[in-house]
Amino acid sequence: MKLKLEQHKSFVIRMMVLAGVIALLVVRSERLLSGTGRLLSTLSPLIAGAILAFILTMLVNSFEHMLFPKTEKPLLKKVRTPLALFISIAVVLLLIALLLYLVIPQLIETGSLLVQQLEPAYHSVTDFLEKKTENIPWIGDIIKDASSKDSPTMQKLVDLISDFGSTVFTITGSVMSALVSIIFTVIFAIYIVLNRQKLSGQFDRLFVAFLKPVTKRRLYHVLAVARDTFAGFFAGQLLQAVIVGTIVTVGMLIFGFPYAPMVGSAVGFCALLPVIGSFIGGAVGFVMIAPLSINKALLFLLFLIILLQLMANFIYPKVVGRSIGMPGIWVFTSVIIGAGLGGIGGVLLGVPLAATIYKILREQVNKRNAANKQASETSKVCSETSQNEENQQETIG
Repeated sequence: MKLKLEQHKSFVIRMMVLAGVIALLVVRSERLLSGTGRLLSTLSPLIAGAILAFILTMLVNSFEHMLFPKTEKPLLKKVRTPLALFISIAVVLLLIALLLYLVIPQLIETGSLLVQQLEPAYHSVTDFLEKKTENIPWIGDIIKDASSKDSPTMQKLVDLISDFGSTVFTITGSVMSALVSIIFTVIFAIYIVLNRQKLSGQFDRLFVAFLKPVTKRRLYHVLAVARDTFAGFFAGQLLQAVIVGTIVTVGMLIFGFPYAPMVGSAVGFCALLPVIGSFIGGAVGFVMIAPLSINKALLFLLFLIILLQLMANFIYPKVVGRSIGMPGIWVFTSVIIGAGLGGIGGVLLGVPLAATIYKILREQVNKRNAANKQASETSKVCSETSQNEENQQETIG
């Protein structure tokens, strides 16, 4: 009785402490979130460096297998990793230079043209709707009010265009800070890649010291699943973006749509974002084409929707789908949650993170179901054996 009372008292104390901690977190949530935001902002170069190191490591491992794979000479073994890292950085810089030379100018021109075409596109759409709703007076009145210069919608559009200029100056002012962060990021990434075996050994000793063998094995399995999922997702997403941008550009040239290179570059660049990226690029293309011809803009949307459906059914499952291994509804959910928590970075990291969790949970569910099924079958066999023995005893009796 006394033991039960002590256990009950201990449970009540734990619950009170937990309730106090939760209440403190709720009361201080604003300060806590602010502090977390500052911490993440401070650590952002290190986080970005770890991500860059992850990408570089994939390239370095590939080049290490190509360079002197069977050599036993100590000197060649020693220079193999730095040489592979040098080649990997050269490949990344070449890709960035290619991006700056081919895609970025198109994107800058697209942004400039988009700002110029935003108001004409708005008027083109309202004029088109006015013609189509001439026989419905009350809808026509709403559209006329919206298209007038004094309407709230028009004022918001003008303010949006005006704010764009100030935003450009703000971005320009923070370029130096971004360059410093990039330098720290690259240095940290190179350090991780060159010392990855040493760091791996240090973490391994740490896990051996503080974790049970079973826990350590499970942790390594989770990390392996996360590594494969993230690597497959980013490689597949990049390849898919290149394919989408190329097909959109070629298709627009074939069908005679204007601004084909610019719109194709915008759609391909936006397609790096899973699920929503291509539609954002399509909206940009529609706004650019609409002032010239609203009919062509609508046909462009139709062309893009058909293309994206074909991509979703035939190309995306082969390029990205296998690495994710997650139903579409969960991909969409992870995109929404990631966008709400971390913006573009949240979208890019949310999908592979959710896919990793999904794979681990699926493994555990399948393992438990198999164990339960086996236990049920064993119990059934034991029950049948026991019943047979009872029947035999009754027969003998």
